[in-house]
Amino acid sequence: MYTFVGVEKFPLGFRRKNSVMVLRRARGWRGGILRDMKQTLRMADEIETRTDEILATWRESVPSDSENSDTFELLCRDIERVTLVFVEFMRSPESVETFSRGGATQALVREISVHQHALGRDAVGVIGDFAALRRAVFGTVERHIDFEDVNGAEVARFFVKMIAASDWVTSVSLEAFEEIVREKMREALGRAAATDLVTGLPNSDLLNRLLLPNLVSEHERFSLAIFDVADFSDTVAQGKVKRARRTLRRLAETVLEVAPESAVCARFGDDEVCVVLPEGTGEMAYRLAEDVLERLKSEKKGFDVDVGVSEYPAHGATAGAVSGAALKALKMAKRVGGGGIMVAH
Repeated sequence: MYTFVGVEKFPLGFRRKNSVMVLRRARGWRGGILRDMKQTLRMADEIETRTDEILATWRESVPSDSENSDTFELLCRDIERVTLVFVEFMRSPESVETFSRGGATQALVREISVHQHALGRDAVGVIGDFAALRRAVFGTVERHIDFEDVNGAEVARFFVKMIAASDWVTSVSLEAFEEIVREKMREALGRAAATDLVTGLPNSDLLNRLLLPNLVSEHERFSLAIFDVADFSDTVAQGKVKRARRTLRRLAETVLEVAPESAVCARFGDDEVCVVLPEGTGEMAYRLAEDVLERLKSEKKGFDVDVGVSEYPAHGATAGAVSGAALKALKMAKRVGGGGIMVAH
């Protein structure tokens, strides 16, 4: 096939009398290309027009989660956005390797992976979601377009591009999903390493490095109560380590039972457990401490606990200052003895 800049420009040895015939053939070829492009655009338009139908079909073919319906709706929204990306790709002359939206598509796919992980999907479920989308797109196009009226090569091109796009999205989503799984595993391992083995609470290192500083930066006010088991060191010195651990564990359990859901509980020191009340006052922490002590004393094997209370920012402008104020109050309570509560001043 030949193309022309002008009628007078022919391949070497080509006779002038054949020029009209060649031009007609070239124009016919170009016309075929234009018709094929229109057919591709028609199929892309069909996908865009029938997006609601595609999404409804997809929803019926994938597992939903009635207990996590909000997350499922977010996933549906992003699946719809991916479908429109497919439309944009079908209208483009680019291949999967050269088609680009400046990283927006990868960001969208990662967002989908986050929702899939939150819904409890595994790798097979991730693949299933995108396979269901591809089937929904193909089924919708087949229902509304008579392929007998479409050039066979263009039909093949449409399906090849759609499969390539679907495979790419699935591959990128799997990579993002696996990274999320690895990150969650690292977080779980970090939490395990930062968990006190005796009480099951966050350990003092996590409390001082992360929890308290975060409370200072995120809240205008909070209160802190530190609980100290009376005579804990003496019990350990007498070789009654198991008894000392049971006592400390019971203290932690009681604090958790009394504290509200918003409270942050942690191990504070060797024989101490603490509770932080976000937006709580010193008076609120005092009343909570009273409830804890009352419960412990009412038990058959009850024991004495001393408590020191402080409030941010009334007793300190930093995490360390608030902790120091509560420890000073605790020291005063231990001097008094008998399971008392002292508030910093």
